Formats: sequence, structure tokens, C-alpha cells
Amino acid sequence: MLARTRRVPTLAAALALGLATAAGAAAATAPPTAAAGPTSPNPNLAAVQSTLLPNGDRVLVSGSGPAATIVVESPDGRTVPAVRYAPDAHHTYVIPDSVLAHPAQLTQYQVPALSSAAAPAATPYYPLSILQVNALGLDGKAADASTFLTNTDDITKFDQPIPVAGGVARVAVPAGHYSAITIFSTFDTTTQISTLHIVTQLDVTVAAGGVSTLNTDERTATVQTTVTTPKPAVADFSDQNFVSTDAKGVTASLGVANNGGPTFLSPTGTAPAGKFSFQLQAWGGESPAGTSGDPYRYDAMFPAADHIDANQSYAVDASKLTTLHNAVDTDAGESARQGEFMMGAFSPEVGGFQIGHVIPVPEHLTTYIGQPVGDQSWLGDFITSLPGPTNGFPGSLLLGQDGPLYQGKTEVWRTWGHGPLTAQVGQYNDPTGCRSCADGGTVDLSLNPVVDGNPDTDAQLFGPATGHLSIYRDGNQVFSQDNTSGAELTGQAQTAGKYRMVFDLDLSQFPITQSTATHTDVTVPYTPTPDPKWTLPSGDFCQAQGTGTAACSILPVINLNYQLATDATNSTHGPVAALLLTVGHQSYNGAGSNAAATGATVSVSYDKGATWTPASVIPAGQNHFVALWKNGAKGSTPWLKVTATDALGGSITQTVANAYTTG
Repeated sequence: MLARTRRVPTLAAALALGLATAAGAAAATAPPTAAAGPTSPNPNLAAVQSTLLPNGDRVLVSGSGPAATIVVESPDGRTVPAVRYAPDAHHTYVIPDSVLAHPAQLTQYQVPALSSAAAPAATPYYPLSILQVNALGLDGKAADASTFLTNTDDITKFDQPIPVAGGVARVAVPAGHYSAITIFSTFDTTTQISTLHIVTQLDVTVAAGGVSTLNTDERTATVQTTVTTPKPAVADFSDQNFVSTDAKGVTASLGVANNGGPTFLSPTGTAPAGKFSFQLQAWGGESPAGTSGDPYRYDAMFPAADHIDANQSYAVDASKLTTLHNAVDTDAGESARQGEFMMGAFSPEVGGFQIGHVIPVPEHLTTYIGQPVGDQSWLGDFITSLPGPTNGFPGSLLLGQDGPLYQGKTEVWRTWGHGPLTAQVGQYNDPTGCRSCADGGTVDLSLNPVVDGNPDTDAQLFGPATGHLSIYRDGNQVFSQDNTSGAELTGQAQTAGKYRMVFDLDLSQFPITQSTATHTDVTVPYTPTPDPKWTLPSGDFCQAQGTGTAACSILPVINLNYQLATDATNSTHGPVAALLLTVGHQSYNGAGSNAAATGATVSVSYDKGATWTPASVIPAGQNHFVALWKNGAKGSTPWLKVTATDALGGSITQTVANAYTTG
């Protein structure tokens, strides 16, 4: 499975997840992680970690520790609402809402990919006292619930969720001051929607010796979270974050995601011990059913407070929205005609949570995106072909952009999933990590395994993707590894030469019929005295730089942009197929090689690559070419082979299996 690049803070993190370097490579030093700063590519094709939960759902984790992003999926591949509880730096639990409704053995929902073993100098032991939790439901009778108890004197003294079954739970804990957040969940198994009542108590005291009592009553959660939007919208997502900080400054966070059901809170004052904050971290709503015109949705964030106010009514500020007009193309072989829009907020401190909203495909969807709060940002992706329920877990291709979704008060148009889907080095206008850069004898070489018609696309593969990368220096192999699309080479000769990347990606086990496999062969000229115009801008990040101060040099890797004349199902119609091909180079905010393309060829195969027929290729301005060829039989999925060369001596050959469908 392929991880989205911006979920991993640095390439060093990717290395830690399994990306091998060439023999003799020194360990890289990760740069400071800026809250909203650049991200770096993660070339590892297996970086997303999957944990099977006891109830059969799965947690998909991108990144590690508190800053990781999670998606929880049911066995049919749909996302489900859940609670993420991180009581300290070493333990994180992910508990689906369906489990909260009937809690039992919640400690089984600790996720290894989000947790780490603590290594204290000595194991602390504390005298324990008994705390009894009594939970009453809306009918005033004993009720099931889940209590998240935090010691506000010292969070490390207690760090487990407490299942309250039949209205009573007993637990042995150290004496002291606590905050308690109790969730009462009513889960509809038919609609998969929860109604949540969340009771927050910040003044719990456990006395030494004897039995202390915590009474929690669902009826005290009387304040419903509501959001008003410029145009009517029906809530389909909320992510509410509760953070407790002890006297030592250590934090515990509880993120509660709901998928459209109502959420009720109990108001509080400020915390009498330690600190407390509450935030409606993310809220989403979709246009009402039957809305005329294209569907739309809103996604907004709201500021945190040191208490829970008795007024939980929020309003989306229309003057600060980015309007993104999304055209979502799909695979002609996708019979269910369903896709998904994944959206969620990300915080460097407590991570992020994405949940999916099923949409018909192809589709036009307008998304109104609210201004991020503080150091947070938005994570948004489109699944252009959602697997059917019988296909099992997970088998989904997520397409995102390597850049912030929020662009201020503006309108943006973008088409997602327009093929063919190919491996490219990319072109970027926002701060990011350099895919292929050099700093003296250290050279990074990598490709984005999947790119659509947008040169800044990054993709995440939830499924059985396999690949292989080989790298050569002047004809000699210096790197070869499965399931990676990049490597860092050290100790490289400071003489002019050529690198060659050969990358293969196989997506044939995914529920797709187009762009099922690609073969990419790129030759890259290298010089120890690069053109000053190739200097990586200061806002971007280069792993090869390490602890050095000199800016990296952008390698002149050819980038191909395909604009195939296909419809929204990536199908052509009529006797002739047409392609507008742009031959450019890797670039970052305009920096990088602008060497002229010296030629391009396009060939088509109607027999799965056994024989090839040259297309007619016509120059159409500098670095642009138009290719025309005869279409195959209706329903066929021809293969394409494209070659290009530039004035520096660089070249690329790329083959795409089942590049499109003949309609």
C-alpha cells in the first residue's frame, strides 16, 4: 500500500518505515517539522499500516505517533466513525462508535501502529484506590457507556479507557485529581449513524483509601452542536477534540468523530487542576437531497476554548471560503458507479481523522473549504472508483494534491482521476519535498507512483500495490529494491554523468480496469555544477541537504503531462483517439530545468504490448505535442507507449497498460 506523501513529515520518516538507501549511506537528519510547512515524499509502497480491530473493522495509519492520520474502515471498505484516545505519548486507542454503544474490553482497541513501548528509568508503583463509575442513561436508568479518565496531576499515572457495562464500572487508580469524559452512544446498525451524548467532568477527585464515586448522567449532555452555512447543508461529519494537560505539561487527547448523527455536550467551566481545551476541530455538511444543480458541501474548522460553552452554535464565514469545483472522473469498468470524498482535519499535536462521503461517479462536486485554525490543515482525497461490498478490504485508490486545500477566498477548478494514471516526478506551486534533488555527493531520486492529469497529484493506495525500482549511474546499477519508488544515494562521484531510474508499478489486483500497470524508464543528466536556476526554493525541503546550509539542486528529470481526449469515464469515442502531451521537467515554484523537448513519440498496442503501432505525432508549440491514432474495437483497453527527449540529453520511455477504454 502506498502512503500519501504529506502524511509523513520528512523523508527521514519514510526511511524509518522501510525505505532502503544505497550501501554505505549515512543516516539522514530530519529537519524541524513546521506546523504548516513543507512535506516530503514517502517513496515506500508499504508505508500505510493496517490493524485489524477485534470487531472486524480496520485502522489504516499513515505516519506514526501523535501526528499520524487514521482512517477506520469496515470490512466492506467504507469508513466508519470512531473515537481516538491518546492518553499519553506511548498508547493510542481507536474505538469504533459501534463498540462504544456496547463497551467491553476497550483495552483491546489499542493500535500498535500508533503506540510505542515506554522505557522509564524505573517502573513507578502507586498506592491504588477504588473509583466506581455509575452511569445513567436518558431514561434515568443504568446505561452502558465508555469513560475516558485522565489524571490531571500526572497523566502517566493512569492511561486506559473504562468500559461501563450495565451502568457500573470499578477501577483501581492512584488517588488524585482527574477529568472524566463519558460517551453514551446509540448506534443504528442499519444506517451506521450514531447519536452521541458526551458528558465532561473536570473536577473528579479520587480519595486515598476507600471507594470514590463518579456519577455520570447522559441527561446532562443537553447542548447540541449545530453549524449554520451560507447555503443549506445537512451535517454528515464532526470531529470534536478534548485535550487535558497535567501539571507537568503532558497532554492526553480524545478525538470523537461522528458521521452525521447528532452530538450533545455537557457545558463546563475551566479546569480546576491542569488545563483543558475543547474544539470542534472539523465539521462537514452536504447539500440536501434533491438540491437542484451540482451538489456541494462545506467543511469548516472552529477555534478551541478552555471550556465547553453552553452555546454550541457555530457559523461558517462565507467571506473566507475556498471554493473548489471538482470534476471526478472514474473507471469505465466500475459498474457500481460509486466514489468517495475523504475529508478531515490534521493537527501536528493530535494527528488527524478522515472520514469518507460516498458520491456517485462521474460527478461534479463543489466543496466550500473553511480557513484552517492555528497550526491545523485539511486532508482531502477523492476515491474515483469505490470497490463494491463483496470486494472486501480495502482496494481503494485515493487521489490528493500536494499542496494546501485551503487557498484563501478564491475559486479553483480541478479534475480528479483523468487518466492515464502514470508515475511522474511532478510539478509543484506550493512548498513540498523535492522528489529528485542533489546536494554534493548526496543524491535523492524518486517518482510519484501515481499521477493523474494534474502535475501535483499524490496518491495513496489502500490495497495490493506492488512495484520495483532500479537505479543506475553511468550504466552501473547502484540500487534495486521492491515496493519503493525512491532512494537516497550517498558518496556519489562529483563528475558529470547520467542516472537512470527504472520503475515498475502493478495495480492489477485493484478493482480497476484502466492504468493497471506502468513501466517508466527515465535518464537524468547529472552535473556537479548545476544551473543556478535549478536551485530549490527556500520554502521547499530537500532530504539530501541533511544538516547542510547550501540549497539543494533540482535534478532535470523529465515530467510528462497527459491530456487524453476522453470522457468522464476515461473512454474515447469515434474512430480516432487524440492526446495532448506536454514534455516538461520537475519544478518547484517555477524553479527547475526549462530545457526544450527535442522529440516525442507515441505508440499504441491493441494486443497487450505484443505489437505496437506508431501514432501520428505533431509538434504543437514548444514542449507540446499532439498525437493521433486509430481507435481499437469498442470495449477494448489499448496500451500506450510514450518516449521523449530533451536538449540536455535526458529521456523517458513510459508504457501504460490499459490506458483507456474505447467506447
